Amino acid sequence: MVVLLAAINFAGAMDEEPDPSPARPSTSQVPGNPPVPQSSNPKQQPTFFKQLAIDFKNVFTTRENLWILGGGLGASLAVKPLDDAISNGRFNSEGSGGVGLDRVFESGEIVGGALFQIGTAVTTFWMGKLFANPELENFGRDLVRAQIVTQGLTQAGKHAVRRMRPDGSSKKSFPSGHSSGTFATATVIQRHFGWRLGGPAYGLASYVAASRLSENKHYLSDVVFGAAVGILVGRTVTFDVGQSRFQVSAAVVPAGAGVRVSLAP
Repeated sequence: MVVLLAAINFAGAMDEEPDPSPARPSTSQVPGNPPVPQSSNPKQQPTFFKQLAIDFKNVFTTRENLWILGGGLGASLAVKPLDDAISNGRFNSEGSGGVGLDRVFESGEIVGGALFQIGTAVTTFWMGKLFANPELENFGRDLVRAQIVTQGLTQAGKHAVRRMRPDGSSKKSFPSGHSSGTFATATVIQRHFGWRLGGPAYGLASYVAASRLSENKHYLSDVVFGAAVGILVGRTVTFDVGQSRFQVSAAVVPAGAGVRVSLAP
């Protein structure tokens, strides 16, 4: 089983920041944090596509992201011996004929799909513009950026690895796009609004990831690495939001393997 270990340790600032994107058009405020002072001469905001290029670059050029990638890959390899057992077990509602279990996880197919995730992100962005709400607009922009980068990396991984799905339907099993997309969204939510909304968002992302196992569309190692991809992209597009950062590394525990998450100011 995969375990997420959250350890709060005020260890000070970590390592270098990603390439800073120019200032946002307004103060995107995280509840409970003091106001961020506005510069008297703010930098011009880059075009959306230029910002996407910066996001893709930052994914692979910051030490924190390399830890997340390494931790996710290590956890994925650690749980790989469980792939067949779960795929052939009772949790596979498609193979075991578990109608009740199938109904419980059926919504994960829709909620975690790229169409739903991107559509929700774009809608949020335009709602912010429509109602002249800069905070909502910035939040929506970060969601859109996160989904584009996440889906791009996920599809690149699928075409590079070409792992057969457990149900044999295609060679697009690794990593899980549903898992990466929902964990990217959850990370952006957590960064903007804290754990009050971030906790439930991560819970929903975990539900979607579990649904891919129940529907026999992915192996456990697929969804674990997909979650890591989503987390690192969500953090990449929001590095200037909030005042705390994660330290992420692989962890070995008695029940299996997981990702250790430490929060540092």
